[in-house]
Amino acid sequence: MSDDHKEDLRSLVGHLGAGIRDAHYRPAYDAAANVCSGIFGTIPVGLHDVVHEAVMAGYAAALSDLEEGKLDDQVRERSEINE
Repeated sequence: MSDDHKEDLRSLVGHLGAGIRDAHYRPAYDAAANVCSGIFGTIPVGLHDVVHEAVMAGYAAALSDLEEGKLDDQVRERSEINE
């Protein structure tokens, strides 16, 4: 991967994670570390931070969606299936 491509990727991921609220930072960081620990051995070391930040951004977005009730119907549906 070229240096320019790596920088573009870092910039994109930086924008994705720019909206992580303080309340979500630690849980997102920990979850991303957990998820990434299983894949870091398979990707280049130079991409570890980028992948970790991307996973953090996704996890933080999911936390925000849960807080805002965007997934309430899906959670209720799954709860009913498990009962």
